[in-house]
Amino acid sequence: MKRLLAIILAAFMALSLVACEKEPEGIFPDDYDVSALTNPEIKYTLEELETLSKTELAADSVDAPALYKYFNNMKIGCAFGYNQCTNLNTPVAKSLLKHYNVFVLGNECKPAYINPAEGVFYFDDVDGFVEFGELNDVTLRGHTLLWHAQTPDWWYKADPADTRTVRECYEQGALATREQLTERITTFITEYVTRYKDDIDVWDLCNEVLNADSIRTVNDDSYWAEIIGDVDGNGYKDDYVELVANVARAADEDAILVINDFNMEWQASKTQAMYDMMERMFRKGVRIDGVGFQSHIGLDCNVELYRSQIEKIAGLAEIYDECFPEYKGNFRVQITELDMNMFVGSNSDGAFYKWTDEDYEKQAEKYAELFDMFQDFADEGVIDMVVLWGTDDGNSWLNSTPKLRRNAAMIVLREEEGFLLKPCFWSIARTSFDHYTVE
Repeated sequence: MKRLLAIILAAFMALSLVACEKEPEGIFPDDYDVSALTNPEIKYTLEELETLSKTELAADSVDAPALYKYFNNMKIGCAFGYNQCTNLNTPVAKSLLKHYNVFVLGNECKPAYINPAEGVFYFDDVDGFVEFGELNDVTLRGHTLLWHAQTPDWWYKADPADTRTVRECYEQGALATREQLTERITTFITEYVTRYKDDIDVWDLCNEVLNADSIRTVNDDSYWAEIIGDVDGNGYKDDYVELVANVARAADEDAILVINDFNMEWQASKTQAMYDMMERMFRKGVRIDGVGFQSHIGLDCNVELYRSQIEKIAGLAEIYDECFPEYKGNFRVQITELDMNMFVGSNSDGAFYKWTDEDYEKQAEKYAELFDMFQDFADEGVIDMVVLWGTDDGNSWLNSTPKLRRNAAMIVLREEEGFLLKPCFWSIARTSFDHYTVE
């Protein structure tokens, strides 16, 4: 009886989602004036920046300068939840439209949200995201087409209706076949990318495909390599990455396709594995346009080590140009999920801490050091985008990972603390003056 009720409930949910697939009516006014969010008298000079930095300004204040306008050598983005942008009267929505020219949905673009059941596609949130981006004509990133987490379980199962866990299906020989999973990936990406080929400019093809030095496996809670396997017989089980890239490219020839991963800012073995995988794919004719460094760093980040890892990946540009001469110069590095964990060193396991002005100044110094380095690469045409992973200190995954605690990872204080611009906002903007003159 319970199984029957579960089936009925699943069918009802599927029908509800299918019903939601119709094009939604516009949720944002056509005449919304984004320019009104910033005082037109702000001139973006260093002198004015220094004056403003000595005042307390909320991120959505009309007298606060727009962050992205300080940078003409790279774009500045932010990741957020769809519920944060649906009400244009909130401080968060206003600050997003004001400060950033790249938008990313942190969760709602992932496969588990888009394709929760076989034959079911739920696009309402992404449609709204696209409409929100159109208010300020920003660059939209789709995050992500494939990940070992937040993927619908039914993709991995021989029988999509199988109620066993994916691990149980693996242990009992009931995983999908290579042909089944290939078909599911192809259908999903073709449907998804084609729908947004005129709207979403950049796609994270695959997220976190590597462990410390090679492709993720079942031991890393990833089933892609187990099921797809080594199709071409070259000894590497990264063929599913190639599959995703080729299907996405077929769906949108002009999209910027990026591979995204974490810890590469310090883990040389992982950076080398990424380099090697990308080179193999380039030489097979698989055109992937860049590598994303997630950059979940800490206050103690070694920026010079980070620089060396970017330099390593930037070396792929020469191979890219050799393999795809008609797209010469298109390879790039992107900083895709930047935030700064404040619980480091002797305080790394802290559960509660009242952050002081001194703490915020240290954070400002580290963010400035990072952005100065990013702009060195932007000046060389290597980095074209930096995305912050959260709107403010109250909206950051680091408040619950690795445990519940009040971190202070972002460049804006929590709303209950006034939603004020932190010292790191000003230090980031200040670095731009060492690289070019603001117009």
